[in-house]
Amino acid sequence: ILVDSCVGNHKPRPGRPFWNMKTDDTWMRGLAAAGLTVQDIDYVMCTHLHVDHVGWNTRLENGRWVPTFPNARYIFGEREFAYWAAEHARTPNPVIADSVLPIIEAGRAELVQSDHVLNDHIRLTPTPGHTPGHYAVELGKGWTQAVLTGDLIHSPLQARYPELSMRADTDRAQSAATRRRFLECHCEAGTLLCTAHFPSPSTGRLSRWGEGFRFEATAA
Repeated sequence: ILVDSCVGNHKPRPGRPFWNMKTDDTWMRGLAAAGLTVQDIDYVMCTHLHVDHVGWNTRLENGRWVPTFPNARYIFGEREFAYWAAEHARTPNPVIADSVLPIIEAGRAELVQSDHVLNDHIRLTPTPGHTPGHYAVELGKGWTQAVLTGDLIHSPLQARYPELSMRADTDRAQSAATRRRFLECHCEAGTLLCTAHFPSPSTGRLSRWGEGFRFEATAA
């Protein structure tokens, strides 16, 4: 199972020079270092459909975008996909065009509710605000041992001050409310938070800090 696929290669992102038309093998080398090939991935779970979370969903092959992980089912939130598909219909979005729609067209996508249960150990939990259909991925049988947060939280500072929202959030007020509710739920519960944008080490646990929370990093 792979959660979020980063930026990808050969993707035209002229507004983001660092990500534009990358030809970097770092991400694939990281997959190989974990002992995996693209054929080994059974599920690709996209917490949301932003540019830096869907890029390796597809790769360029003979001028066409094809699924990078040929054996995988790609799990898209139904509400998330509907929102971005409607936006794309109004104003074409290259991210949707090259990293999302080819998965739909290849028949590899599953559109699910944001509280979908994949199996006894893996389930989604809705965490809207950063995007309308954003979800986090909970791991653990019977209780939540770890959560992959996606972009619910971008910085340890947002643990201390949950009401700090990102400019990129679709709904900043909802993002703040979702974040506080999530942090309250997992504070001092022993849950391992696996974040997407924190500096390394990016995994850790929460403790109380005044009216906010402290993120205590761990090597996992």
